[in-house]
Amino acid sequence: MRRFLIFSILLLGIVPFATAKIVFMSKWEIYMMDDDGTNVQRLTFNNLYDSSPSWSPDGKYIAFEREQERKTNEQNHDLFIMNADGTQERKLTTYTGLDLGPNWSPDNQHISFTSTRGGNANIYIIDVKTKEIIALTRNIKDATMQHASWSPDGKQIAYVVTQRNPFLGAIYIVDLESRNTRSFIRNVPALFYAVNWSPDGKHILYGEEKHGNNGIISDKLFIRTLNGRLVKEIKLPPIKQWVISGACWMGTQHVLLTAVNDGGRGQYDILRYTIATDKIVNLTNSPGVNDGFPDWIDDTSLAVSPSDKLAILWGLLKKTD
Repeated sequence: MRRFLIFSILLLGIVPFATAKIVFMSKWEIYMMDDDGTNVQRLTFNNLYDSSPSWSPDGKYIAFEREQERKTNEQNHDLFIMNADGTQERKLTTYTGLDLGPNWSPDNQHISFTSTRGGNANIYIIDVKTKEIIALTRNIKDATMQHASWSPDGKQIAYVVTQRNPFLGAIYIVDLESRNTRSFIRNVPALFYAVNWSPDGKHILYGEEKHGNNGIISDKLFIRTLNGRLVKEIKLPPIKQWVISGACWMGTQHVLLTAVNDGGRGQYDILRYTIATDKIVNLTNSPGVNDGFPDWIDDTSLAVSPSDKLAILWGLLKKTD
């Protein structure tokens, strides 16, 4: 299953299923389902690669990436937005390379994403209404920036830096007003992924994959405070070799995982993990089909838009770009 660079139902009376909260990818299309894995509904219908769905915080829209026809030797993915019931798809970006991994700002006005439009993969932010794009990170030799995640107050973004030679990974947090950047996880020989702020803004969830001569030797998820103190290492049952390809918060008590338990050779399923008890429940189990890239939204978020206090300082960002 691709992790890097290739790695909703409305609760407002428009559609009948009032508890559907998880959007996800299956068969390279976008689907949604209830918290318990029921009421699965397909939202996109095409022969292209659709992935990485992301709820807008007000629950009205879903952003996702879609493969486009190649115009160069580079793969071509653009960002799209659709209503939460799958209607009114519209294209958000147009670029001949890769625009990937959309993540909404808490004010519903902007989306961060990874793009190769500046050379190496970097983090960009797009104004959803005007489609104006600014660069958040700059090229670092032999490095890529990805997996951007907004803090719930809209003031910071956490992201991953992966250096190729030597192979090192790190997680950074940037203040959007000052552009000051600090290290959250310093350079280590590991691949980081699935960086997610907790809904209360107190913790950060992330994945860490380490490789040896015979392939993956360690694949774990961690929860840390903002100062880096370890709160929880998510432990999966020792059934063969678990390989995790993604994760996101499901409230503050659960985490949604995308994982396979046979060393990466079988199907990837979406699992619900309970932090306090380590209990795991399969939400999907489609033989021969990879499910992944889940994103969850709370009922209470679907009827109430975030406060204006969360609005990003767009003018300041453009001035410092």
